[in-house]
Amino acid sequence: PQNEPLQAPDPNVEDRENALIRPGEEISLSGLSLDEFTLPARPSYGTQGRKIVLRTNYFNMLTKPNAQIYRYKIEITPPILTKTSKDDKKDDKNKKAKINRRKTRRFIQLVIQNNTPLQGPGIATDFQQLLFCAKRLSLDNGKRTLQQRYYEPEEQGPGPKSTNHQVTITDHGSISIQQLVEYLSSPPGVTSVGFDKGDVIQALNIIMTRTASDDPTVYGGGTQNKFYRLPSDGPGFDLGSGLVALKGFYTSVRTSTLRILVNINVANGAFYPAMNLLGLMRLHTPNPANDQTSGLEGFISRLRVSHSYIKGQKKIKTVQGFAHPSLKFKQDFPPFGTAHTIKFPCPELQATGKISVFQYFKRKWNVDLKKPDDPCVNLGNREHPVFVPPELCEVEPGQQYNKKLDGSQTARMLQFAVRKPAENARRIIDQGARMMGLSLTNPNLLEFGVKVAPQMITVRARILPPVPIQYKNGKIPKTFTTSNGSWNMAGGTSFSDGRYLRNWTVVKFGRDEIGRPDIAKFREYARNCGVGSDEPAHPDGILVALQGNQDADDKAIETILQTAAEKGMKVLLVFLPSVDAFIYSRVKFWAEVKFGIQTICSAGLKIRVKPTPDNNYRPPPGAVSPDYCANIAHKFNLKLGGLNQTLPSEKLGILKGGKTMLVGMDVTHPSPGSLEGSPSIAGVVASIDGQYGQWPASMQAQEGRVEMIQALEEMFGERLDLWQRTNKGAFPERIIIYRDGVSESQYRKLLVEELPQIREACKKRYPGGKGPKISIIVCGKRHHTRFYPAEAQNADRSTNTKNGTVVDRGITMEKGWDFFLQAHTALKGTARPTHYIVILDENGMNADGLETLLITGV
Repeated sequence: PQNEPLQAPDPNVEDRENALIRPGEEISLSGLSLDEFTLPARPSYGTQGRKIVLRTNYFNMLTKPNAQIYRYKIEITPPILTKTSKDDKKDDKNKKAKINRRKTRRFIQLVIQNNTPLQGPGIATDFQQLLFCAKRLSLDNGKRTLQQRYYEPEEQGPGPKSTNHQVTITDHGSISIQQLVEYLSSPPGVTSVGFDKGDVIQALNIIMTRTASDDPTVYGGGTQNKFYRLPSDGPGFDLGSGLVALKGFYTSVRTSTLRILVNINVANGAFYPAMNLLGLMRLHTPNPANDQTSGLEGFISRLRVSHSYIKGQKKIKTVQGFAHPSLKFKQDFPPFGTAHTIKFPCPELQATGKISVFQYFKRKWNVDLKKPDDPCVNLGNREHPVFVPPELCEVEPGQQYNKKLDGSQTARMLQFAVRKPAENARRIIDQGARMMGLSLTNPNLLEFGVKVAPQMITVRARILPPVPIQYKNGKIPKTFTTSNGSWNMAGGTSFSDGRYLRNWTVVKFGRDEIGRPDIAKFREYARNCGVGSDEPAHPDGILVALQGNQDADDKAIETILQTAAEKGMKVLLVFLPSVDAFIYSRVKFWAEVKFGIQTICSAGLKIRVKPTPDNNYRPPPGAVSPDYCANIAHKFNLKLGGLNQTLPSEKLGILKGGKTMLVGMDVTHPSPGSLEGSPSIAGVVASIDGQYGQWPASMQAQEGRVEMIQALEEMFGERLDLWQRTNKGAFPERIIIYRDGVSESQYRKLLVEELPQIREACKKRYPGGKGPKISIIVCGKRHHTRFYPAEAQNADRSTNTKNGTVVDRGITMEKGWDFFLQAHTALKGTARPTHYIVILDENGMNADGLETLLITGV
């Protein structure tokens, strides 16, 4: 929060950082079990820009000298597995049963409850297979075996059907925190530290979760690092279709020069509300009995629900789905069967023939069903289904929804999650730190020899100067200095290389407000930017009616786009009825994948000028926004092969001379809930010349959820071939690669699996086998580091850090070259900087040069 007392960054850390600079050296991490993996040493710290101090969401961990953590492995025999039906086993004979993580967690809780030496402070576990103790346990020859019967929390104790398991606790040595502390202050050249850094971090992470894990009002989110407090004043923020959003916190132990840090950030998750199951079903699908295509069964499958119709005793069961024909069950059941339509033999009630679920509950349990015409849920399994009316079931609290949200839910989640920096910082300090037990007096942490100061640390930062960009005023370059990440093209300014628009038209899906005057104004504003155009083939645009049915709408889209292709259309300006993911994706599929037509889509009436309530401005009816038209013109010009803007040559640095190719690489994985076997999509984009205005791409499908690009040699070769054709037969002398989506544990894998493919593509093309100098920079966005301005002068209009803010001290890697840079202006919420990690640098860059290159946006 701004204007609160600001503590200066730790000077000891800064002194040690300066002493560790090793220009041109590489550091080996082989002593950290990464097998001869080296990173470039940090050549320097950046010096450019105005120096400032920021708060960051890290907390300092203080450790007791010579503190030891004793590690033990937990083995359960027989292991507690998920139940697999006989049909599943037939479908996949090689499919192994998985460990039931929920029941394993519950079982280890029972073991701890019934064994005094495992209770109290100084004990921490992951509730799966690891146990950490502050004091050595008394074991027989390094091992102890215990017996424990399993029962659920709602049960009073073990019953006749409770399973018995053997628990073996085995000594797996001790872990020294002091070794990690000494390593964090050692020179970059240290190659063997005699311990595994990952083991220490793992132990500290599990120890840090003890306080939250012990709190019955906190849900662990299914992971070891996210925790949500269940609401006491309502179900949560409504996301629609039967889901709510809850706020929680992410926590992780990180290391930096001279110190161990705890990173805490706000987390947001989608949950099932604790409510009646039938009520939940109707929130998702208003008429579940008559709608079998809404995805309702997938929505509630594996949901844990409770009922108490059996003698008032609470029972918790898992929903397996609805009734189906004999394909799944031993006898025929009507699909989505109800209490009236599901019938079965019932000898216990001496019934002749079959009785319905409705009759069974009346005669057996004296329950009068009020909603018997809704689908019953199966709380048994495939071989032995147990059909229960959903009106008798209650959804258990704390169940997270891990599939992909739909468009409306995503918009609602963003509305819930977006909070200003000060609000998020205050929430972390007031709630997150307390939930995680960050305190100088936490008895569990003290027992392990650690404590965490509950105040955010501060770090030194710099705000890099804004980057000038060049357009054209007539034939003369015109330079703009950006302000808050934006600029204005007014005053006769046009693109550096504007193209002409031919063979195009306008298509309007679902609404007809956009007419000939709007289209004419767009052409006028686009011409002012440097994009001239013929009159569209349809000056009023083509109106395509939508039915609201996906199959019918998809066919309408296909038909109109096929007609456009047959009439020679090359480019379409498409107006969508709203932000609709389905319509947008189908337009892109049919136009660009199937018919080879380029499209630019606009949702709703964004082309019109909006009123501004702040100054009571009311635009004339139907006024068209020149700024929005200029934005569309930018996209048209790029698709036509033009060049929108350039950078002054003195700002190009290593790019000057046009002999450096910039490359971006990433892999997109199937979203949660996708069909099994769905592929991942690998993409490679690259510049084609020294103007850095065009970025054609190569794209291929590959094995699902594999992060390393499998066909990279072929894809990279395509980018090199295009560069050669554009540059009179010459190949680039330098290549700088930005690689997205790679985690810390995959850095070595990237160099082992992807770099050789890149070198092979170069070897086959460069004369004499002399390839280019290559630099690879990993760009991470999936991290939890945030920065908070301490003074208003260092904040932008949204109270975030200003664009151009860079942090390369205080929380960065103790060995290696990394930094955080926020190159954009955040319009809403709390800005997330990009984390850059240099994992290969054959071009000999320095900190200022690389930071300047990245802030230019190329």
